[in-house]
Amino acid sequence: MIPNAEIIFGPPGCGKTYTLMEEIEEAMRLGTPPDRIGYVSFTRKAIHEAVSRACVKFNVDRKDLPWFRTLHSWAFNGLNLGTGDMLGPEDWDVLSRELGLKFRGASAVSPDDGMLIPTALDSGDVYLQMENRSRYRMISIEKEFNEVANHALHFFQLRKVEAELQAYKSATNKFDFADLIEKYVEIGDPPRLDLFIVDEAQDLTPLQWEMVFEIARCAKRVLIAGDDDQAIHRWTGVDVKRFLGASDNFRVLTQSYRMPKVVHDLSQKVVKRISVRREKVFNPTDNEGRIDWALNPYDLDLSQGSWTLMARTNSFVREWSSQLWLEGHLFSVKGKSSVNQKAAEAAKIWRRLQAGEGVELPSIRSLYEFVPKQGDKAVVKRGSAGLLDAADPEGFLTYDRLVKDFGMTASIDRDALDVARFGDSEKRYIQALERRGEDITGDPRIKISTFHGMKGGEDDNCAVFLGSTKACVDSKYPDDEHRAMYVGLTRTKNRLCLVDTDHRYRYKL
Repeated sequence: MIPNAEIIFGPPGCGKTYTLMEEIEEAMRLGTPPDRIGYVSFTRKAIHEAVSRACVKFNVDRKDLPWFRTLHSWAFNGLNLGTGDMLGPEDWDVLSRELGLKFRGASAVSPDDGMLIPTALDSGDVYLQMENRSRYRMISIEKEFNEVANHALHFFQLRKVEAELQAYKSATNKFDFADLIEKYVEIGDPPRLDLFIVDEAQDLTPLQWEMVFEIARCAKRVLIAGDDDQAIHRWTGVDVKRFLGASDNFRVLTQSYRMPKVVHDLSQKVVKRISVRREKVFNPTDNEGRIDWALNPYDLDLSQGSWTLMARTNSFVREWSSQLWLEGHLFSVKGKSSVNQKAAEAAKIWRRLQAGEGVELPSIRSLYEFVPKQGDKAVVKRGSAGLLDAADPEGFLTYDRLVKDFGMTASIDRDALDVARFGDSEKRYIQALERRGEDITGDPRIKISTFHGMKGGEDDNCAVFLGSTKACVDSKYPDDEHRAMYVGLTRTKNRLCLVDTDHRYRYKL
């Protein structure tokens, strides 16, 4: 329990961030300077959104908001550390050799993006997951091992990983991400704040809550915002009960500005399956909305509109991506387009040259950097990029001028996709896209994501794949599955399409 704290429950689309900005505005109106306001969250994405809104709304610079950070960033700066103080890929290579295990997923840990523990990509990562998670949960390594109950693993090996990791960090005076929170709780000196906001608080681990308690001790007023129904990171060590028990003083935001009526009705049937939660009554928009069913992903009509397709696991996302590629759709996964954007830009510039246009120097430089410079497929001579230094920086260059003065060797009728180094399968894919009228350099209107990756997002049209896995369906934590599905269902602003499956394991609505 945190003194002087209030919990703000923000159901999907209910304007939680807007509400927090209003609280900041009121504090500043009453005389609180920006550097006496703290704002922490689970991910860098949430912090970036809060900083962007605050800078525009209050006409301040990023430097005026020193305490708008993720907890890991807060600890990193509070402990006065540098990047060289953190374990890096070369350190994991050393530990791999010493332990005879590989830690490929260890370097993929990104607390700024909400990834607290390593992805289990290799032999050592699964042990490192348990070591990290036991610390974030503040439990013994023995209890963590017993609860994981993976009979393919060995407790002796886990102990060895734990001991070697600790010895290596002591010898090199380096830190991992869990160390940052532990050390800040132990020796950190929190600033004196008038207002301290904890956003996405349902996603904090017990260890992170200890850091929140330390910072809150030095704050006059504390706002804790989140939604326990969207607590989908239990596997990283999150305990949603910590969020629910942070204060007896709370309010619920009661109007969704996103969710249509029919989607709201369906989502409430799912959310009531969650056993550990606080009841929250909120209203949908005036839009009736629409729910459709598809027997499988092939039945979706994605020819128009903005779409986000969501699935439970990355493996389903990859399957969906492969299907869209074969069907000739432009799409993105985790913000990355299905078409190499540097290559696409090179093709676009070449087509401008083919049309007789003069092209600005920065674009020509980009083209020269990307295209082949040797062999039968060479487009420009080696070293030609240096010749561009003599060009007018404000001028425009045509194909003929490039041939004459700047080392261009490719014939004007050379296919743009060949110039851009696309392979045969990529060429066929792009040709299919262009027959559909897609701009291969534009933002794809179709996005694919896991439920976890889409949390906090929204789209006009959303499709939710009901397929699941044995591990998810048979989990001893059924609330995980209900929360994940709730997040997926509540992203749409208009139309929701439920995509069924003949998989043995599926979510039953």
